Amino acid sequence: MLWLSRSYVAIALLTAGVFSPLVYAPIPWLVLLAYIYLEFGAGPARFKVPLHLFLSLSLPLFFKPLVGAWVSPAAALPVISLLDHSLRQFALSQELIPAGEGRRPSRLFLMLALSLLTVGLVALALGSWGLLISCAVVAGYLAAIAVLVLRRTSVPPAHADVVSCRVLAGDLTRIPVKLANHSRLAGQLSLASSYPWFHLIPARLVMDKETLEVEASFAPPLAGPTRMAAWASFLDPWGLLQVDFSLEMLELFVIPRARYAEWLARRYLEVSRSGGQEAMASATPASPRASRKGMEFYGLRLYQPGDSAKVIDWKHTLKLRQVIVKEFLDTGVEAAVLAVNLSVTDEEERDKLAYSLITTALTLARENIPSALAAYSHQGVVATTPLLDPRRALLKALGLAREIRVSLSPLRYLEVPNVTRLRGNLSRLRQSGEEAATRLAELLQMEHTALNKAAQGNPATKALSAALSLVKRKVNVVILSGHNHDAEALAFNAYTLKERGHKVIQVELENQRRPLARAVQ
Repeated sequence: MLWLSRSYVAIALLTAGVFSPLVYAPIPWLVLLAYIYLEFGAGPARFKVPLHLFLSLSLPLFFKPLVGAWVSPAAALPVISLLDHSLRQFALSQELIPAGEGRRPSRLFLMLALSLLTVGLVALALGSWGLLISCAVVAGYLAAIAVLVLRRTSVPPAHADVVSCRVLAGDLTRIPVKLANHSRLAGQLSLASSYPWFHLIPARLVMDKETLEVEASFAPPLAGPTRMAAWASFLDPWGLLQVDFSLEMLELFVIPRARYAEWLARRYLEVSRSGGQEAMASATPASPRASRKGMEFYGLRLYQPGDSAKVIDWKHTLKLRQVIVKEFLDTGVEAAVLAVNLSVTDEEERDKLAYSLITTALTLARENIPSALAAYSHQGVVATTPLLDPRRALLKALGLAREIRVSLSPLRYLEVPNVTRLRGNLSRLRQSGEEAATRLAELLQMEHTALNKAAQGNPATKALSAALSLVKRKVNVVILSGHNHDAEALAFNAYTLKERGHKVIQVELENQRRPLARAVQ
């Protein structure tokens, strides 16, 4: 049927070009060339709607000298099918922008109505009854479609089966959500989220089934909403009427990271508890590691298959009625120092820092690695400890997590200086020997001195120095901080600690949650 209408338009324009007066003959020929390019060639699809509207109004004018003013409007009737098809095609790419709940005409419908009104008024003023009748025919077609859409489209056109979901704050979750289609038209549904962490796939779908399904992907923050809704826009198949509505999809129960980490830690402590005896304070019965070998006594734990009989502690074995073995610390085994900044800028950062602190201490405990803690805030040093056995270190970390305070405003800080590059530039400039290089080296030395002075007075440096003085050995320094008041001090200390043979590990609060969670499960 569509190819008949296309052929009819081409033949009609050709006929109009041949039989029109010589003065008007070029117009049908030019329209024919544009029609062939857009309809059969690679012309943009967005131009087909105005082209078919123009043909439905211009063909009666072309045939008026041949058949008369009252019969010529019949020449536009076959073009209506082409206009219907182009409207459906254009609707597939039409942009949907929500503008409040309820029904409203689309921009395309308003443009068509305004165009017909303008042409109709001009035809009435000029007394062109054939053109006026053509406008009335097209307007009647659009009005019939509008009535059909209003009768078959309910408000809202769809609803979702609300899914209840318990999720960890910041945890990326994907769940399917079913949509029920209430519209009796195969229109389009566009879904948009009001939150950057909430996405729907696909974001646009054709409602040609009674039940549809979309995938909701979200990673809610700590202070996120509990009921998630998407802005939905329904567009009829012709793109004339748009219905905007809110589509409630999810009911979230967001669990803080810190609470989850504390539950993991408490569960580990309960499992690793050896009957409450003080002699087993440092034991970890679930540890998969073999007995530590070395000269320095480390602690006691339950016997595991493969342990040597030489390391059995017979005294505690008889006392506790369980086979207990000794562990010795190898001087080559590296311990850890946890440096934690207890000052944060908001509740979200507080939750991430508490999670990072507890899960890091829990990971070290599962690996049976001794650790010390150096806690500080923007006001000063809060706590420093010597090397503790894993259980005591974990208990201390749980206590420090409760002392994290929101005490800093969210200020914007300058970029953290690269101390390694600064020292390298200083060395190269001093070796140059040129006067300009010497002056530049002096400026860089002033910057280095200022950084050193600021770092020495920062609580981060004081806490690290105090903890390392108690440890008195090379360790892994694990830094957990939001990098606010201590950013420059940590950058300077990271360089100096590496120079002294320590390993420095910077824990990113944003991205470090999932690997540690896997390590302790």
